[in-house]
Amino acid sequence: MEKQAFVTGGSGHVGANLIRILIYNGWKVRCLVHHDGRAFEGLNIELTKGSILDSSFLKQQMKGCYAVFHAAAIVGVENINEDEMKRINIEGTRAMCSAALSSQIKRFVYFSSIHAFQQEPLDRKLTEERLLVTDPKSSHYDLTKARAEDEVKKAHKAGLSTIVLNPTGILGPYDFKPSRMGQLLKNIMNQKMLLTINAGFNWVDVRDVCYAAIESVEKATPGENYILSGKWATFHEIADMVSTKINKTTRWATLPFWSAYLFLPFAYLFSKILHRRPLFSKGSLHALAVQATPTNKKAKESLGFTSRPLSETINDTIDWITNNYV
Repeated sequence: MEKQAFVTGGSGHVGANLIRILIYNGWKVRCLVHHDGRAFEGLNIELTKGSILDSSFLKQQMKGCYAVFHAAAIVGVENINEDEMKRINIEGTRAMCSAALSSQIKRFVYFSSIHAFQQEPLDRKLTEERLLVTDPKSSHYDLTKARAEDEVKKAHKAGLSTIVLNPTGILGPYDFKPSRMGQLLKNIMNQKMLLTINAGFNWVDVRDVCYAAIESVEKATPGENYILSGKWATFHEIADMVSTKINKTTRWATLPFWSAYLFLPFAYLFSKILHRRPLFSKGSLHALAVQATPTNKKAKESLGFTSRPLSETINDTIDWITNNYV
C-alpha cells in the first residue's frame, strides 16, 4: 500500500531533497507551502497553503498520512527576527505535534540540528546523550531548536511516535534559496572568498540526511535522537575541492582564525550596502570556535546511515549550482 507523507519546509534545502527522495521511493507527498515554489516545479505532489501555527488546519492536512516530516524552520545567526524565529521554530513545532497526536500519525520525524546540543565539554565525543542547549547567551537559533526538541519530547510522552534527527552542516544540490552553506559554496565558486580562515566544520550531504529520515520511519526507536554527521573539513580544503572541479583559483591564502574578528565590522557594513547576509558574523564565528566532535555511530547501527565522500557532495552541488544559478 502506498504511504503518504506530510512535509513541512519543502521549499528549503532539506525539504526540496526530501520530497524528491520520497517520490522516488514510492511515497505520496502532501507539502505545506509558504511562498517560494521553485522547489516543487514539475513534481507530482499535493501542495497546501496555511499557517504552521494553526493546529486545526494542520490536523486536516495530516488526514490519511502515515508519517510527518517536519523540516520547516527559520535558520540564521544574524539579522534575524527573534520573535518570528521563536514562533516558527518552537510554537510551530508545538502545533505540529498537537496536530500529529490528534491525527494518530504513525511516525513524526523532526529535523533538528547538531547546534541543539551543548558543545562543551569539547574533549568528549558529542553523542545523543549530550544535554540540550539551555544557556540564554547561546544563539537564538540554537535555543529555539533545543526548545523545539523539548516540544517533540513532550509529544512523545503523550503518545506520539517521534524521531529527532540532528544533522551537522548540510551541503548538496536542490538548494534553491540558497542556504547559508549553499551561499558559501557559490561565493567560493565565484571567487568571492579568496581569503579563507583557518577553521572548519563537519559537513554532511543533504541526500544522506533525507535517506536517513525515510529509513528512520521503520528503523528508528521512537523517542530517540540520531546524529547525522559526515566529514570534517576546513574552508581551505573545501575551496581547493571547488578549485579542482571548476579549474579556477578559489583561494589566495588562509588567515588565522582570530583575524576574522577584526573583519567583523566590515562584513556587517558590506552586508548592509549590498543588502546581503554577511559572509560571517559573531554568531557564526562562535559556532566554528566552539564545536565538539560528533559521532554518527548510533545512526549507522540503527538506520544504516552512510555518508558519501565530501568531494562527491561538492562536485554534485557545483553541477547543480552551475545549471541553476551561474
